[in-house]
Amino acid sequence: MKGSARADVVGRRLETVRALMRSRRAQGVLLSTRRNFAWLTLGGLNHVLLSTEHGAVPVLVTEHEAVAIAPANEAPRVADEELAGLPISVRVVPWHDERAAERVADDTASGRVLSDADLEIELVPHRSRLEEIEWQRLMELGRFATAAVESGLAAVAPGDRESDAVAVMVAAVARDGARAPVVLAAADERIDRYRHPLPAGAEVRRRLMLVLVVERWGLHAAVTRIRELEPPNGELQRRIEASAIVLDAMHGATRPGATLGDVLAAAQDAYRATGYGAEWELHHQGGSIGYQGRERIATPGDPTPIESGMAFAWNPSITGTKAEETAVLLPDGGLHIVTAAS
Repeated sequence: MKGSARADVVGRRLETVRALMRSRRAQGVLLSTRRNFAWLTLGGLNHVLLSTEHGAVPVLVTEHEAVAIAPANEAPRVADEELAGLPISVRVVPWHDERAAERVADDTASGRVLSDADLEIELVPHRSRLEEIEWQRLMELGRFATAAVESGLAAVAPGDRESDAVAVMVAAVARDGARAPVVLAAADERIDRYRHPLPAGAEVRRRLMLVLVVERWGLHAAVTRIRELEPPNGELQRRIEASAIVLDAMHGATRPGATLGDVLAAAQDAYRATGYGAEWELHHQGGSIGYQGRERIATPGDPTPIESGMAFAWNPSITGTKAEETAVLLPDGGLHIVTAAS
């Protein structure tokens, strides 16, 4: 993406933040979470530790300026690689001053300064409506995610361990310049027992499930795949087919004008129709995705509207199996599965 086009998007997003600031009668907004920094800067990264919600470099937005408050050890990289050409300046502060950002905010804004938490409810819809460049990035990210999972599954033979597949999968993610905030793996009976199976190094005999969320440019894509090393028995095959039917029903219900609650209701109907009506209660069914692994998880009656430009990761599961894809709802109303097999 050309620098001027990115700068234009960032400029519009700064004005969105300023409008929210004015609606709260505040004089500044200090955005420090990784998701809001990435959204505001159209893909910039402000973190060092992958495990943190808040980054090392917050952005202060006031009526007339936007300033990234960067510790001395972070400022050069952030200025060169994350903010170059954007209408956001960089202010260097001592790395050892834990309250430097607060002091800069107080001195610059000369009034009430809002935090990420103050605006989270209002920011979620803005983060969730992606622009064309973000759809394109998500499509690329979906290909990365699917290829990484499939490479991990393909590398395993009976007698190998879950960790062997995870090592191959995560290496593929790293080669693509991405990160893996969620990595789950289960072999054989662990697939039946756990909805969120952290890799435990179990030996693979008959089947293996890998679950991956990949992050790049601040965006996320989620995918699940299961490899059957032996033909599944009749009941397991019915469950596999039923999970796919539920996912198809959810995709069919994901359209402009519907709500997240409507999609969940479609899933519940499909679970009942396939004979597994209670299974939806054993795990969440997914929701909107974007600058978080899930921007919002669908709940019964959820009124959150579905709009073009939003992305979704639905993940129905029936004991012993799961179906999960990431999709973006395009302006023509079509749902494009970005993690579809190539």
